[in-house]
Amino acid sequence: MKKSSTFLKLKEEERAYRRDLILSAAMTLFAKYSFYEIGMRDIAEEAGISPASIYRYFSSRDDILAEILDYEAAKGRQEQIKRISVGNSRLEEIARGIVDFFLERESTLQMVVHFLLDEDIDQKARQKFLTIQQYYLDEFNKFLLKLGCIEENVTLFSKAFLATILGIIVNFKNHSEDNQEASYKYIHKLAKLAATVFQNGMPQKKI
Repeated sequence: MKKSSTFLKLKEEERAYRRDLILSAAMTLFAKYSFYEIGMRDIAEEAGISPASIYRYFSSRDDILAEILDYEAAKGRQEQIKRISVGNSRLEEIARGIVDFFLERESTLQMVVHFLLDEDIDQKARQKFLTIQQYYLDEFNKFLLKLGCIEENVTLFSKAFLATILGIIVNFKNHSEDNQEASYKYIHKLAKLAATVFQNGMPQKKI
């Protein structure tokens, strides 16, 4: 191997290592603190690099958030696949999985809401988010098709279902300010009801 090729490979490996270090630092911070309290300087400090050099790897905090969401979405997808593989293939169980996923990951929920509602977002990061969102939607469409949903209606049905469950989580996360457990039980109750309504109303193929 030529020296130049070896050097480039080492540089690429170093860059990949630094990116992973930054992402790991960001996830550590988001697991401890509110999403809104953390900035690029905080992430750089946690990663042990200078605030200026962090921009060599990510264009903005939104860029970092999109990478984290990509990782979290993959993890959530694997958890759903596991649920389905053991026979829990009803919408009610899928809704429970989505609820559990976000209630256990406060910062991830905040990131998703940030990308969905905030207008001032780095365009590169927004495109990454849209790609992640479309991937998850496509995978959920496949699941609904297996349940017998009519193909021409599947995307509309998927969007309505996912938006409903996410809306329930966001609106009722603090339903009982003094009792988090009560809030979580209430969210699960509403999600179960919504899933039942969707399951019964899903446009299905005629046998």
